Amino acid sequence: MNRRMGKFSLPPSAFACCGVALAIWFAGCERPPEMRAAQSGDAAALRRAIIAKERTATLSNRAAADLARVVASRDVRRSNGADAVARVGSVGSCALKLDDALAARMAIHDAAGALAAVMRVDQGTLSPERVRSYGADPMGDWRAVGARGLVRSEDDRAREHAFQDRDPTVRRQAIRASRDARARSDMPYLVHAARTDPDPTIQTEAVRALGALPSPPPDRTLVDELRDTWASSSEDLRGEVAWAWSRSDLWNAGGREALRFVIETGHGSAVGEAAAAVLRRSDADKALVSDAVVRLTEVIANAPTGSRLHAIAEAPSDHATVMDAISAAARDGDPAVRVAALGRLAQAGRRSATTELEALAQPGESTSRQARMALAIAGDRRVQGWLEQSLEAADARERLEAAVGLVRLGLAARAAPLLADSDADVRMRAACEILMSRP
Repeated sequence: MNRRMGKFSLPPSAFACCGVALAIWFAGCERPPEMRAAQSGDAAALRRAIIAKERTATLSNRAAADLARVVASRDVRRSNGADAVARVGSVGSCALKLDDALAARMAIHDAAGALAAVMRVDQGTLSPERVRSYGADPMGDWRAVGARGLVRSEDDRAREHAFQDRDPTVRRQAIRASRDARARSDMPYLVHAARTDPDPTIQTEAVRALGALPSPPPDRTLVDELRDTWASSSEDLRGEVAWAWSRSDLWNAGGREALRFVIETGHGSAVGEAAAAVLRRSDADKALVSDAVVRLTEVIANAPTGSRLHAIAEAPSDHATVMDAISAAARDGDPAVRVAALGRLAQAGRRSATTELEALAQPGESTSRQARMALAIAGDRRVQGWLEQSLEAADARERLEAAVGLVRLGLAARAAPLLADSDADVRMRAACEILMSRP
């Protein structure tokens, strides 16, 4: 090595070696074509690159999840107007993994930005303190953001004001804040909302907030308020009341007896919800458990189709009599009920149920889509080929169902073509499913 004027100099051959090394380094760091296409939003190029990777089996689930994050983030950041609300609303369960994109969208003061802010509060990535100042915003969506931050005891008066806002979005977020605050002083407003609000979603949120309130025994006030709410409610809302009674604070403050009364004397599909709620408790007495099993099996056998499907989905698998009722439903003449029951049995390891589902999943069968999903949930990879074919279906919902099924099978990378789907909702929801497959 030469020393000139106190500095080191390298021979020309050394520079040549460094140049080769740098070229190799840059080549290794070059983004793959599918990632470049995802980042630029070139759907056609993305689809071609994904299919090429799949043909050579070189697209991993991890790489598919990385692509899904880029696609979903780009859709959230770049969408406008009503499309932006739909894109942010499609984030759903993967909100935590897309927090950077939601934070960027929140910077725009529109309905989508407000929805992104609420989702971040829900996920715990945005503190309530940061959003309470929006409570006086002239835009209802942003007043709702402010209402979502009213979780402190000193926010009681502000929540009371928000409960009465003319905008249902504000009222809903105030109720969700109340659920976090667990303030007994909110009970009259929550009861009023549960019984009289014209928005069914707000009624549901109000019952859930009531169920979260502390109600130490022997105080039965809240249980009795819910009993009166049950009497005037729809079947769907009664189901929420039943689950509220089964929660710890209310269960020991009269909820157990309220459920017992409903199960013994009630009618309608919500009785099945009450029975399922009881069977989820480990401390229900034998007589109550026995009555709950009888009522739940009655709903599985004789209720309208929607109620039967819900009961089959909610039924605990550790009660032999309930599983016998599901086995009977697996021979039912109603195709939807039959597939749902076979799906539960397949999840429980019944091989005969899997065999029957495979027959119902054949092309041309009216139950093929439902049966394929049931097989995917049960982990039967023999359905993979059918699901991959459905990724090309004309029906958007069928394409999305296929992606969900492939993810359930642990084959998220095989659903990656939908990251380039022309339907933005399918693209976003598929991206979320793929993204959530990565730990």
